[in-house]
Amino acid sequence: MKNATKMITLSIISMLCKKSRHTVAFSTISSPWFSSSRRSTSTTTRLNLPIQNKLHYNKYVHRNTSLRKMATDTQELTELKRLVEDAKDVIRTNLETVPNRGILEQQITDLEKESSHPDFWNDPSDPRTKRVTQELNNKNKLLERLKMWDKLSEECATALELVDDMKKQTSTSGNDAEDEEMMEMIVEECKVAAKKLLDDGKKYELESLLNGQFDDKPARLILTAGAGGTEACDWVDMLHRMYLRHAERMEYKAVIQEKTAGDVVGYKSVEILIEGTNAYGWFRGEKGAHRLVRLSPFNANNKRQTTFAGVDVIPVLEDEEVEDIDIPESELEITTMRSGGKGGQNVNKVESGVRIKHIPTGINVKCTQERSQHLNRDIAMKRVKAQLLALAQEQRCEEINAIRGDAVEAAWGAQVRNYVLQPYKMIKDQRTNWETSDAQGFLDGNLEDCIGELLRARSREEQIASDEVIY
Repeated sequence: MKNATKMITLSIISMLCKKSRHTVAFSTISSPWFSSSRRSTSTTTRLNLPIQNKLHYNKYVHRNTSLRKMATDTQELTELKRLVEDAKDVIRTNLETVPNRGILEQQITDLEKESSHPDFWNDPSDPRTKRVTQELNNKNKLLERLKMWDKLSEECATALELVDDMKKQTSTSGNDAEDEEMMEMIVEECKVAAKKLLDDGKKYELESLLNGQFDDKPARLILTAGAGGTEACDWVDMLHRMYLRHAERMEYKAVIQEKTAGDVVGYKSVEILIEGTNAYGWFRGEKGAHRLVRLSPFNANNKRQTTFAGVDVIPVLEDEEVEDIDIPESELEITTMRSGGKGGQNVNKVESGVRIKHIPTGINVKCTQERSQHLNRDIAMKRVKAQLLALAQEQRCEEINAIRGDAVEAAWGAQVRNYVLQPYKMIKDQRTNWETSDAQGFLDGNLEDCIGELLRARSREEQIASDEVIY
């Protein structure tokens, strides 16, 4: 009885469909009359539609597909125009701080004329020679960057103009597969050029913030294990790897000058020399205590453990920049030690290493890189003076005696950045509240966003302070 009723109903629907010549689509019919049981099952029934209705259906589907593609293309083009406009806004802002192109070219010509003088290279160690060479190199880089900005801006403008013309032509004459492929290629090239222009503009924006007295100097990073024992030594090794990778990403030259191995793994301390344009200005914000939270591989019960490491950043200054600084002997605590390591009996039996502590500030410098105690003492004293000068600049002190104690304490409550790997992954800078969940990427050297945010925050603070002084 049920099968007969089902067949009669389908016959009636098919006859009505043929008479009205309308498309009736029954993809799924769910009903007790059309199922073999009372359970909620479905039976798919296909109707033989007239040929005319099938043609209308195919045309409708093709039209809808074309409309969807046009909407997608329009949205993609709108996003591309927004990206290009953002890049141009950043470049316009940067150009306000750049000297005029003609003035820049004249400065380069004058410096090249001076460097080509026969007596210029008589003493390569002369401060004047170094300054002129560095200034000429920086101005040539700036000129090349300005030319690159002009080239990329022109490429973006030309690409957008071509895309608009091709869209107008397509709307009047119809779609063409070759035109669509050409348009996609032009859009992709424009996107790459705009992204490169925006990234370089933001990079220059950060570089323009590095205008401190010692920002253009090389930097010396000193990593020291804090609270945590063996875990702290491993944490110093992780930080040492992170900074080396970041220096490589930023095209800096990084050299390990000194390191003291831990009792089990890692290092008790590591000293890294970083050379490059504005190296100290870029890394000086890393100074402070860095806190790590993770499941310790050195804990037998695999418990979560908190570890600290101290990072100190010191500018590397020339001899003539620190020779005028006089530090009373009563403020210094000088001790000697055996350097140890490779070097034979001299370093293992003679106390050639020197440690100098500046008592008022707590600055502690150790030097064991030379075989002579006298040379190590001179190097350590220069580092102490350089660190005092950097602190004087940060604290805006005119006299060395006015500097407050600023020793880095690698312990709880003094951290500048938290690295949480368990029970969740998050790295957060305590000074700017910048954070990221990509902990592995950060530890692999991707520090640009964090350091950039810190530079912007410091620039705002300095601007507020200068405004308060004016008013």
